[in-house]
Amino acid sequence: MKKFFAVVGVVVLAAVISFSGFVWWKLQPHPDPQPLPADLIALSTVEGEALLQEAEGRSDYDALSRSFESQELISYCGVASSVTVLNALGQETSQGDFFTPEASLVRPRRQVMFGGMSLLDLAALLAAHGTVTEVHFADGVSLDDFRAAVQRNLSDPDDYLLVNYQRGVLGQAPVGHISPLAAYDADTDRVLIMDTASYKYPPTWVPLPKLYEAMNTTDSSSGRARGYVEVTQASPGAG
Repeated sequence: MKKFFAVVGVVVLAAVISFSGFVWWKLQPHPDPQPLPADLIALSTVEGEALLQEAEGRSDYDALSRSFESQELISYCGVASSVTVLNALGQETSQGDFFTPEASLVRPRRQVMFGGMSLLDLAALLAAHGTVTEVHFADGVSLDDFRAAVQRNLSDPDDYLLVNYQRGVLGQAPVGHISPLAAYDADTDRVLIMDTASYKYPPTWVPLPKLYEAMNTTDSSSGRARGYVEVTQASPGAG
């Protein structure tokens, strides 16, 4: 009988290990390049590069490009976006170090791994790293308000803007996503999204009204609209 239970124990343990390994594998990003809808433009194209050269608002592009990180887990778009912005602000952190004791009080690593984060979570997690954040829900601002915020933010190298939007509205796979904005071209009214899911999508120029529409959707996890967060470094001695 003891031998029987020992065998059962080994089998159960092997099953648990196998299942855990499968879950961990499912959480990993796997290369899966997706075609862009016709009205979206990859930065790597001739047209995309020309837009960047002509863009009036690109003060954040160089710093974001240097500090850009692709998400390490499929649920880590908010983590990768936050780490990219924190490093652009001069902090040295990584996705592995992001969940400090202060950040974990906002939303623990495990919850983000299996459930991502809401717009308010994103802002609070960034604030836990010593930044000043300002949250804007898309249903509380107009398209013109959003355009003005983009123009202002992307003309100032001392702040950054992260967007939370529904990919399906852009013609991509229907899922909520978070990424930083890196540039704005007024002539075409397009913004450059530094897509943290780089295993699927490249940095992409998106019509600003379309992005606003994609933000003005309901996040089922919070029951509130998506939107954007503006981030600046806290002044020395603040708090």
